Amino acid sequence: MDEQYCDTNGRTVLHCVVKHINVVKYLINECNCDIMTPDKDGNTILHNAASKGLLDVFKYLINSINTPHHNLMIINNDGQTVLHCTVKHRNVFRYLIYNSNYGILHYVASEGLLDVLKCIVMNINGHIMDKQYRDTNGRTVLHHAVKHIDVVKYLINKCNCDIMVTDKDGVPFLHYVASEGLLDVLKCMVMNINGHIMNEQYRTISGQTVLHLAVKHIYVVKYLINQCKCDIMVTDKGGKTILHDVASKRLQLLDVFSYLVDAHHYPMTTNNSGQIGTVKYIDVVKYFINECSCDIMATDKDGVPLLHYVTREGLLDVLKCIVMNINGHIMDEQYCDTNGRTVLHCAVKHIDVVKYLIIECNCDIMATNKKEQTPLHFAAWLGTAEVIEYFLLT
Repeated sequence: MDEQYCDTNGRTVLHCVVKHINVVKYLINECNCDIMTPDKDGNTILHNAASKGLLDVFKYLINSINTPHHNLMIINNDGQTVLHCTVKHRNVFRYLIYNSNYGILHYVASEGLLDVLKCIVMNINGHIMDKQYRDTNGRTVLHHAVKHIDVVKYLINKCNCDIMVTDKDGVPFLHYVASEGLLDVLKCMVMNINGHIMNEQYRTISGQTVLHLAVKHIYVVKYLINQCKCDIMVTDKGGKTILHDVASKRLQLLDVFSYLVDAHHYPMTTNNSGQIGTVKYIDVVKYFINECSCDIMATDKDGVPLLHYVTREGLLDVLKCIVMNINGHIMDEQYCDTNGRTVLHCAVKHIDVVKYLIIECNCDIMATNKKEQTPLHFAAWLGTAEVIEYFLLT
């Protein structure tokens, strides 16, 4: 394979034996000849086998290299990849496209190789989004092209690809784009849809909109609200708005939350259960209380105040925040529920909260509800032995 044994066009002995698979195998296996050595025109033996339609040789060659995706995209001096060289030979072309071991179509899309993709689209049977062109996860070429706006535009505008096409998990492409925060791609889709992006046809099976799904990405949220006029009070089937998602999904996205509240003034919106949904996150709770002047005694549809919900869930840090920002004492009547229960009644599952309320807040363990029941009665009914023992020793 040394230069002294090449012809005037730079072709090696491997280039010259391309029609003879037994000789090709011998040169590669016994003589360690490099498949990717080009001639002066930039053609490797892969280019030669592809352009001559030698399927058996071609199969052997690509099975002999470690990175077939990369090597198939090597360009010769005429700007042609190996894939371009196959298009005149349907058997070789179809082998590359339909053989799931190589997934060349998806590789081309994920690498943003638009010219190569156009070549493929012009030479396939059926539509590029058909089931036969999906990967093992049900993802289409559109899913794989998601990071390349020029390819996405081509697929949507020229190939009429459906943005609501789903993978095998039922996730539409539109929702994937929104949840990944791919703003340029989203803008492209918004310009090419029928109706409004928040319409029923563009929602998930649980009723979530693109706004719900974009919740982690404030620049996408701002675009959807300001440019697309998306309504932040639109709910999913569970009655949740984007506010609930920001506050409740373990996201702690205070910048998104602040933007929504500051711009649209809906801090106390509730879901179908009547819950505000922020209570697990101390920074959001502080923002609610200090900046939005929200009422900690706001109740859900079952009449459970936010304060009592926090206590019942054992959220000690959040409770401390609330205690620091109330008027009067935490055991005052204004902080009891409609049945006269105090925070201490609600805290009996959580020894750390009980100790905090008694030691730090001087709560009276003999306080009763409207039925004359003390927190000790509640602890006894629930069988919380550690709390019962603590009450009895206090």
